[in-house]
Parts: sequence; C-alpha cells; structure tokens
Amino acid sequence: MSRSVRPSWRRIWLRLHLWLGLTIGLVAALLGLTGAALVLKEPWLRLELGAMADPADPAAMPLAPDLQVKAAEAIATAPRRLVSVAAPGSGPMPVAAVLALLTEPADNGGPRFVVGTIDPATGAVLGIRPFDDLAFARLLDLHRALLGGRTGAGLVAAVGMVLCLSLVSGAYLWWPGRVGDRPRPGFWRRRLLPSFRGPWHRQARVMHATAGIWLLLPLAVLAVTGTLLARPDLIGGGRRAPLPVAALPVPGGSCEAVPDAAAAVRLGLQAADSGRFLGVMMAGPGWVVTTTAGTVMVDAGCGSVRGMPGGPDLHAVMNGVHGRLMLGWPGQVVVFLAGLALPGFYVTGLVTWLRRRRR
Repeated sequence: MSRSVRPSWRRIWLRLHLWLGLTIGLVAALLGLTGAALVLKEPWLRLELGAMADPADPAAMPLAPDLQVKAAEAIATAPRRLVSVAAPGSGPMPVAAVLALLTEPADNGGPRFVVGTIDPATGAVLGIRPFDDLAFARLLDLHRALLGGRTGAGLVAAVGMVLCLSLVSGAYLWWPGRVGDRPRPGFWRRRLLPSFRGPWHRQARVMHATAGIWLLLPLAVLAVTGTLLARPDLIGGGRRAPLPVAALPVPGGSCEAVPDAAAAVRLGLQAADSGRFLGVMMAGPGWVVTTTAGTVMVDAGCGSVRGMPGGPDLHAVMNGVHGRLMLGWPGQVVVFLAGLALPGFYVTGLVTWLRRRRR
C-alpha cells in the first residue's frame, strides 16, 4: 500500500475507539449509572429498610456478642437456615442493628436470601425481609450480572476488559501530536482546561475528551476491579483455607461438639483474646468467627479452634477499591462522578460521530 493511501496510526486508533464505543458503550453506560446509584447505598438502604435499620435506643448497653447471635438464631426456624450474623455497623448493609443473613426455600426450588435485624440491647427482632424484594438487591444484580446470572457476570467482565482498551485508545487520541520542538506557553493548560465556548457540538466533543483524561485513572481502576469482581475465580473467590496456629489457646481440653453459632462465638472470642466481635459465618463443618484481633474457625464437631491465615482478603480488597478507591468518602465522590461520566461519554461520543457522518 502506498504511503499516501496507508492509514495513519491515529486514524487506526480513532476507528478502534469508535467501534469499541459503539459496541460496549450502551452497556458501559448502564453499568456506570447503576454503579453511581450504588455509591448512595447507605441512605438508600436506610430509607428502604425503615425501622429495621435502627434499634429503639441506640445508646442502650448492648448484650454480649453470643447473646446477640443467640437472638439471631431464634429467627432461623425451619425451613430457614442461618448463614451469618454481623455486629452492628460491621455487616454488608449500613444498619445500627445486628444483621442476620438466612436462606429459605424459594418457589423455584432453589434457596433465597432473607435478612433480619435484631436490637443489640434487647434481642428483639426489628424486622425480617427477603433480600430479593429490596429494590437495592435488584439494582445490585443488574450492576454485577445484568440480571443474567453467570452469563451476565461474564458479559460484565468482558465489558470491563474492553473498557480498559477504550480508555487506552482515548488517551492516545487525546495526547497531542507534534506541535513543534517546544510547546507554546500555556499549551498544557489549554489541553487540560480547555474553553467550552462555541457551538454545542464542539462543547460536547471537548467535554468528552476533557472528562475522559481527568477521570482516566479512576475509570481504569474501576474497570479492572469490576472485571475481577465479576469473575472472582480470577482472584480465588476470596476464600482462604484455615491453618492451625499454635499461639491460639484452645478452650477446654476435651473434644465437645459446638451446638450453635452462639457457642462458636464464645469459643472464638476466648481464642482471639482481646478482639472485638465483628461477625460469625457458617463455613462447611464449622463457624468462622471474625474479630478485630483476627479470624478463627471453630469446628462444629469437636470445638477445636484454628486461626485463619493472615494477609489481605483479595475479594474484600477489590470491593473496597471498587466502591471507594480505598479513600473513604472522597473516593466515593470520585467513583460517583466516574459512574455518571460513562453515560456522558456514550452520549457525547455518539453525538460527535453522528454529526461527522452527516457532514
């Protein structure tokens, strides 16, 4: 191909960026909108849960952790089965009450999750609701798997990988070409803070490029972590096998079965010594008790206590990075803006492309 006909690298990247946007742009915009909405999960869930979220007297002295778990077990009557119990403020839902997660048979024959809240001071049940009945649960499923189960989760992972490539191509197109041996004074300021004067279609094009370069890094982080969360098998699913730890004292000298989660919590807190109780979860043949001092596994058949291996839980780390960039509320603000930017990129990019086709 002659040099005059051969397409330039910039034209190749432009076509790649265009077709990536046309291919995944709409799905990425949907994921961005739902992700921005999920950033507001705390006020949303508190509004949706109502009286279930708060105890009657938040200042009252709480019960011992095992008694709180005992109260949660009281609502796990057949056919419900207790899965986990979280201390106030320590669970996946922002409530000031003890949070219990249970399963029960669904109409289709499979299990469905149920959430219950318990007053930490009195042990009274504040409310019980099927998790799937919450609008928040449907939004979460839409964001994680497009309401499509494993197939939808695989599609979300694919969109995340393609979005990374789209960000790379957009950064290449934004980067200026040759402007002489030395840029003119104020060149980079005009590139990073351009003027939005002119007709609306020029403003849309400038906004597309400027917002993309300012949000390039957080969008790339969200795309990578979103891909890993949609495909947890790539990071081992966040599960870690328990390992014996000789430094942990084993309560009692005889082998006695652990009858329930409350007894497992008592043993786990004795083994963890000074740690504050965070939660307990059923795991295979026993219970995993989490405290601020560490995590232990209590065998249900013998009552033996084993320490869980140290080091970060990769799945929890990915969740923290994806939700707030591990930066607290400032990170949440950036994630919210990045989520809203994705539908903005789709609209402004589509407008620019359609106008050029018309011309």
